Amino acid sequence: MGGNSFKDAEVQCGESKGSYQRVKGNLGQMVNVWDDISVFVTYDDLLKDVLMSKELTIQWLMKEKLIASKQNYAKCGEEMSLSECEDRSDGYRWECRKQAGGRRHKQTLSIRKGSWFEGSNLTTEEMLKYTYWWCQDLDQWQIRRQLKINPNTAVDCDSFCREIREVTMLQKSEKIGRPGKTVQIDESKVGKRKYHRGHRVEGQWVFGGIEEDTRKCFLVPVEDRSEATLLPIIREWIEPGTLIVSDCWKSYSKLSENGYLHETVNHSKEFVNSKGYNTNKQEGHWRHMKTSLPIFGTRKEHFSSYLAEFMWRYKHKDSDTFKVFLRDTKALYLFN
Repeated sequence: MGGNSFKDAEVQCGESKGSYQRVKGNLGQMVNVWDDISVFVTYDDLLKDVLMSKELTIQWLMKEKLIASKQNYAKCGEEMSLSECEDRSDGYRWECRKQAGGRRHKQTLSIRKGSWFEGSNLTTEEMLKYTYWWCQDLDQWQIRRQLKINPNTAVDCDSFCREIREVTMLQKSEKIGRPGKTVQIDESKVGKRKYHRGHRVEGQWVFGGIEEDTRKCFLVPVEDRSEATLLPIIREWIEPGTLIVSDCWKSYSKLSENGYLHETVNHSKEFVNSKGYNTNKQEGHWRHMKTSLPIFGTRKEHFSSYLAEFMWRYKHKDSDTFKVFLRDTKALYLFN
């Protein structure tokens, strides 16, 4: 195929508009499931609208700005053309056959260049399928069986998806609480004590806070629970003037001196203090977080990415996580 344009998808694949025309909006108009954030994308939508053919897949990826829609060859500065090929799983590559310095050259470039697909051993179709099922929170072994990929590839894909979420959560992090708002804070240890060759493994401490009446929260792996460790994190994540509810741990004793209102609950005597304050929401958050972690254990260096994934899923519980994933990924790679 010459040039860098495609045939119209509707002409080439008459079935491809099926899901675009199936869902009606408030006034009876047909809704594009990919553009309307309120309409959830089903796996059938993905198959019909994106994965029906390699050409349709590449066209959609360009339209959604998940891969570059044009490339210039640095040596001659000319725009490259998109051509079909049989030596790459994507079925297409960028080519330049221009002249530079009086000499003709032929240069090829992967359509994945600079995208989140670059470096993956999977086809673009497999990557989209893996991402879709990962966003639906399927277990890694379930996705592996669906796609018939080897365990190492699945582990790499899973790590990649978590890393994307971790970067996104860091970039979009914002303080929680404000005057008139209440934030519950607590620390918890993840992992049981184990003995291996005489060495004791204590697990990983995590410090967290959650805003009452919203889904705003933070979770941070920490080495200890000292005031020197926890107080800077509180300043970083919680707005001054917020009412903070905590247990009676000594590291929280100076919150009032640092611009916060402070209520405590003595868990050795009560779950709710005399004024009606409690840390039940944060306690429930710990239970959900620990359930989300792999049952086979987690290395300390991976904790931050698992916590980021949990917070991302918690934050977008009522959203289409596949659409959110694609939107956030596009923001990281910034294709025009």
